[in-house]
Amino acid sequence: IDIKRNLVFVVFGATYLGCFQWWIQVTQFRKWFPGMDRFANASMAEKLKDIPGMISAAKQVCFDVFIHLPFMYFPCFYAVKEMVQGKSNNPLEWVKDGVTKYANNFSKDTWAMFCLWAPADVILFSLPIWLRMPGRHAVSMGWTAYLSFLRGSKIPDSAADDKKKA
Repeated sequence: IDIKRNLVFVVFGATYLGCFQWWIQVTQFRKWFPGMDRFANASMAEKLKDIPGMISAAKQVCFDVFIHLPFMYFPCFYAVKEMVQGKSNNPLEWVKDGVTKYANNFSKDTWAMFCLWAPADVILFSLPIWLRMPGRHAVSMGWTAYLSFLRGSKIPDSAADDKKKA
């Protein structure tokens, strides 16, 4: 068992997925997308008639997959990975090295993220509000396992991709 690798996902899961995503997708979304709770808690029949609610849910999906995940989630993930697995004790190095890996993997990571999270978000942002985060965490468990497989090793990420292709 790779304790450091597991620690990356425990630290990241507790802080980012547990705390930050609640803050952004519940607390902030309520400010940015008025009516979110009303739409989320409506019956499916009511949702299908609620055009403004569907537009608001679509905006939430767009924010998540085009802003939040590629420009907040991935840079934080790679910085935490460097904090736990990197060679430096300097937080500036964690960020620098993490952002470098993030940039090198941007296209592949963003495409994989979009393929999973765009359809998942359509469902998640339509669930009753009390089920939104538990549903997201269930999908995140699979996503995190995939990300751990793809990016969790100590081998530099681009070298790991080359090794998988061989």
